Amino acid sequence: MNTKTETTKTRRSITVRAIIAALLALALFGCQRGPSAPPPSGDTSAPPPSESDPGSASAPDTSEPTPDGGDGELFELKAFTPSTFMEFTIADEMGFFRDAGIAIKYVGSQPTGVTDLQLIEQGVIDVSYSGHPSVVALGRISGIKVKMIAPGMVDAPDNPHVTYLVAKDSPLQTLDDIVGRKVAISGTGICTDGYLKYYLQQNGLDPDSVEFVTLPQAGQQELAVTQGIVDVTTSHTPHAAIALETGEVRKLGISWDIFGSPGAGLGARSLPEWIIDDHPDVAQGFVDAMYRARLWSNANPTEAQNLMAAVLGLEEGDVLALVQDENKTIDPEYIEPWVTLAEDVGIIEPGAITPEEIYTNEFVPKDAPESDKDLHWDGKVHNTY
Repeated sequence: MNTKTETTKTRRSITVRAIIAALLALALFGCQRGPSAPPPSGDTSAPPPSESDPGSASAPDTSEPTPDGGDGELFELKAFTPSTFMEFTIADEMGFFRDAGIAIKYVGSQPTGVTDLQLIEQGVIDVSYSGHPSVVALGRISGIKVKMIAPGMVDAPDNPHVTYLVAKDSPLQTLDDIVGRKVAISGTGICTDGYLKYYLQQNGLDPDSVEFVTLPQAGQQELAVTQGIVDVTTSHTPHAAIALETGEVRKLGISWDIFGSPGAGLGARSLPEWIIDDHPDVAQGFVDAMYRARLWSNANPTEAQNLMAAVLGLEEGDVLALVQDENKTIDPEYIEPWVTLAEDVGIIEPGAITPEEIYTNEFVPKDAPESDKDLHWDGKVHNTY
């Protein structure tokens, strides 16, 4: 091994450890945030927002302007700090939210062990920009008043949603070989253990033979597989790309191998119903900004991934620009399989929810401005995360 390769591997290892430390610190900060949005109907455990609270989406900071006619002030939406490639962050950094009359306030990273939909219900955040339609289904089944309002990323054979990694000298050759093995997941969910359980079921193999090991912090899964603690990872970007560049791991398979459909990677971008119902102009502005970000990201993948690398504190090349859904609205054919899959692997009870209850296509984004074709990232991170 030459000196350059050794230096690169050392740098990658240090980068992963730095990510873990940063996310732990942000998680502690995020856990300390209290509710400020209107409480759910019938819930008296959380107080309504104070008119003097600048962190409340229903009482935006009067120093900045609203898309719904309130004296030209930006309507504030609280969100978690990004931890992976997200067109949501691109919409903010490129000024698309501001153009739509929306200001994003970041409140720290998502705490471990609680879903973002639960924290929407508590008023800690106002927008969910991660997860899949099945997560929205679970939230609605549990009584959380939230709906998917825009699509996000999709799966692709050359740019997969999930990458399954093994150590470079692992005897495993295909996904069939995970029977009886330890597989690292970030937490129980449809695209972590759910995808693999479905794959094993469909191929007549025993899902119960796999030991799923939860490693919730960023970078832990990839380190664990190189150390022999687990046999396989379920890696998302940017962690799969970082690990692969070290040369210590190789691909065992990808999510496209399991489903072969763009819809299998569909990201859910959701708002609480109180914003959708009470502030339709905000909802419209949200889908407008997200649509622009999806188109811009697909048209400028290198700039998009470099932008996200800068936001995440990584180096260029460490982040892969995920393929974005260019449909203006949510494709119903992409939603139904998520419900079926969640039922098949036991995440939700059969018949507990219909696909139509998960999303709304009430808000159709406007055409992206012609000027977007000439937009380029200026190389700076403009927001505080």
